Amino acid sequence: MVIPKSFEDLQDLEAMLLTSILGVLVALKEDLISYQQAESYWLSDFMADIFEEMKLSDSIVKLLQESCQLKELQGYTKLYYEKIDKLIADSKNLISQYYTEYDDEDVDPLTNKSMLN
Repeated sequence: MVIPKSFEDLQDLEAMLLTSILGVLVALKEDLISYQQAESYWLSDFMADIFEEMKLSDSIVKLLQESCQLKELQGYTKLYYEKIDKLIADSKNLISQYYTEYDDEDVDPLTNKSMLN
């Protein structure tokens, strides 16, 4: 994916935000950051409210709201990581709805096959 210099529409912004949210969730799963750090990036009720005010996709707002539930599960390791796995899967599903084709110089646009061979 090429990060655009400007956003043509709200979908471009939503796609970029979802990709970033997915990164935060993966970092949580891998114990690279704490929940408190994740909360300071995206996973907060405050961000969900802002996204709602910006009229971003209801699915993204719901994803953030569900992510906030992780705070309550921190003491329950199994449930905490199961919830993270579900949120990662949900994020991937949402992202896949935005990207149906990829800009790749090594892929033939007519055959969709690698041109490296």
